[in-house]
Amino acid sequence: MEDPRIQDFVGAEMLNRGAPQLVSALILTAVAVTVVPGAALAGTGTGAGSGGCADSGSTVTCGSGLGGDPGSGGGNSASGPSPGGGGAPQPHCPDYVPYSVAVPGADGGPPPTGAVQPGAWYVDLCAVGSPQGIATGVQWFAIGQAPGTPPPDPATVGAQAASELQLPGPSLALSPAATGYVNLAEWLSVAPSIWHLFTTSAHACNAGGCTTATATATPAIVTWNTGDGSIVTCSGPGTAYNPDLSASAQSTNCSHAYTATSASQPNLDGNPNDAAFTVSATVTWTVSWSGPDRSAGPLPSLTTHASTSLKVAQIESVNT
Repeated sequence: MEDPRIQDFVGAEMLNRGAPQLVSALILTAVAVTVVPGAALAGTGTGAGSGGCADSGSTVTCGSGLGGDPGSGGGNSASGPSPGGGGAPQPHCPDYVPYSVAVPGADGGPPPTGAVQPGAWYVDLCAVGSPQGIATGVQWFAIGQAPGTPPPDPATVGAQAASELQLPGPSLALSPAATGYVNLAEWLSVAPSIWHLFTTSAHACNAGGCTTATATATPAIVTWNTGDGSIVTCSGPGTAYNPDLSASAQSTNCSHAYTATSASQPNLDGNPNDAAFTVSATVTWTVSWSGPDRSAGPLPSLTTHASTSLKVAQIESVNT
């Protein structure tokens, strides 16, 4: 309950002398107990994240605190996860904490007349404006009746964890030979070592408690731009051609046959014989979060990217 007369220690004293100190204390307390940052999603970046990662070969787990940039992967001209987005979570108001938390060493003074006891004074951390506003944010509550503040939203914490995922860029393999040939299928593949789950966790606390959530990224598809105007989408990493096996003993579900040479393509050294197609691969990762009490949900997908070049020649037939 709020005393309409505003108790001397809590009201008039606050308005006259204590308000500036309480304003400072409220601001400092709000910083101390609200540590959920903006739920920014993973953006393009080249820095390592704040946590170390251990790769078991099937699942990579990155231990993490809050903050840190998403790491970029290796590969042929590879880039890290993208895109970015998201925003800061809105504060939960009112946000009551015990007076002794807002002003260490003080309890707010005696209870108001007629107050239910036992109880204590509480401060609304959202009331950090004028002294009058602060006064209305100080209220007496009987024990067990203070309005609670929910702990951080697990979806928000999960999004924070996703922003710290360190996904590798794909390493591209074009086979069966370093040079492609017109009308001969070029096998497209990325290193299969990246084709598994990546997870990381984030932990956040506020006045209502703490929440830990985990973000999981799963590779879904690879989209190839072959440089000649074609787009090839593959549901897995693809298969590299094995020269130790016969052609009839192996196959792939991810390939592309060029219908023209790369002679008309740009070349870096001015030699037309070195003209090549720019071939790129983009891995799309589905991302989800999981939190307490089996809570879970989807998050925006992420992508990693790499590119390389491929010369394509014409096999000349010889008439005899």
